[in-house]
Amino acid sequence: MFKFFEGLVDPYAPYTQSDTPPRDLWPFLREYIQPFRLVFTVTAVLSVLAAFMDVALIWYVGRLVDQLSTHGPVEFWQIFGTEVISVGLIVLIVRPILLVGNVALLHNTILPNFGTMIRWRAHAHVIRQPVGWFESDFAGRIANRIMQTPPAAGDAVFQTFDAVAFASVTVVGAGIMLANADPRLLVPLVMWFVIYMWLVRWTIRRAGPASKASSDARSAVTGRVVDAYTNIHSVKLFAHHDRELAYAKEAIENARETFKREMRIVTKMDLALTVLNGFLIVSVTGWAILLWYQGAATVGTVAAATALVLRLNNMTYWIMWAFTSLVQALGVVQEGMETITHPISLVDSPSALPLAV
Repeated sequence: MFKFFEGLVDPYAPYTQSDTPPRDLWPFLREYIQPFRLVFTVTAVLSVLAAFMDVALIWYVGRLVDQLSTHGPVEFWQIFGTEVISVGLIVLIVRPILLVGNVALLHNTILPNFGTMIRWRAHAHVIRQPVGWFESDFAGRIANRIMQTPPAAGDAVFQTFDAVAFASVTVVGAGIMLANADPRLLVPLVMWFVIYMWLVRWTIRRAGPASKASSDARSAVTGRVVDAYTNIHSVKLFAHHDRELAYAKEAIENARETFKREMRIVTKMDLALTVLNGFLIVSVTGWAILLWYQGAATVGTVAAATALVLRLNNMTYWIMWAFTSLVQALGVVQEGMETITHPISLVDSPSALPLAV
């Protein structure tokens, strides 16, 4: 099974090399996504189906509570026994198939092959640069960008399908479920969603530049350290020990400062999200109880609404972190593109003949 999923895409498949790769983020990613279009489509469909199934199970719990509270044991099994067994079989058979297929495509097809393809093509492009191009930059920084950009791009794709797509469908499904139970339950959910999306926008606008700055600072550290080790004979013979340490410390401290600024954004996000989720739990559950008190909602509706908001409460931290990780990964990719999409600065003449030795 593993070999089937791992072999769906060949990361070393022939492709047309370009002396001037796309230097903007989305055209760059679109070029690499082409061999994975079918895999991405199937993964998206499975993510949507899995998310809707989870929401449907929460809805069914509410229905189950209503039926259990209005029927005796014998009567319940006579009327709903076949239905309960059918749902149980779906949970035991259909749901695992969907989740395993989704996980296998993400973990065994996309993650190993997408990053490998980017790293292979990036190295194939960079190695074509002339000697002077390499002499104008740190070897460590070049290597660091070649190594860290592919996993960042893979992480961006992973977060898109594993969290963003799954969570988006879950929120839509939650809205549909609450609307079917009682449209008034949508009011607090919509208010929460509007504030939540504003918080996501606030985080993304700050996390992207912060991640790019942090990635650039880490590349500078790698460049200086590797450069010192590569030229260790010159360092030992001609460099001043304290100055060499101060030179490295400057880069390391700059990396620490940029990372601190990045983490401040995450802390503010978590604090705001904790308060916002408290509002969601109290408002939706409280409103559902009020509707039940007024005779406008059943016990099952209260149970399903409460289970749903608790599910959303747990998911929102994951979703927000996924959005943040996605933006951070894209920031790392943008920083790496400064090297791996640099146009070839010395190209052969179109009329050049093969070298005869």
